[in-house]
Amino acid sequence: MFRSLFKSCSQLPTRPLRVTPNIRSRLALYSMYSTLVKASTENGLGITDKAIKQLQQIQEREQDGEQMLRILVDSGGCHGFQNKLELTQEIEEDDVVFEKEGVKVIIDNISLQYLRGSTLDYVQELIGSTFQVIENPNAKHSCGCNISYDIDLDKIQQ
Repeated sequence: MFRSLFKSCSQLPTRPLRVTPNIRSRLALYSMYSTLVKASTENGLGITDKAIKQLQQIQEREQDGEQMLRILVDSGGCHGFQNKLELTQEIEEDDVVFEKEGVKVIIDNISLQYLRGSTLDYVQELIGSTFQVIENPNAKHSCGCNISYDIDLDKIQQ
């Protein structure tokens, strides 16, 4: 019965094509979807020289494309919030990309509200080395291990 409404198969309605760009085209067009800013605490996130050096070393080791560090604020830990850091090649629509000396750090708009004014550092200790968000002016309390923190909601800019 459905086919009888149309004279030929070429008139049958088709499903719209879903275009999913590959990683390279997404990176080439990320400025259309996200915001690119120079990294500084005034612009939202500072990046220390140690963090830049480590990210540059990661870039040199990787053969499959540009690696960027993503920081997002997630619920958890003993004080309510914790930062998750991961390497990525993808930039999402609501991301802000902080760039300094050729390295890029990505933060989504929601997480940026909680991290604005912070600094990204690379910390080396006896038990290991890791990227850490330090000097967060929006954090009210922190746990002893410096992983979980509480947010001072009065300082968050709406």
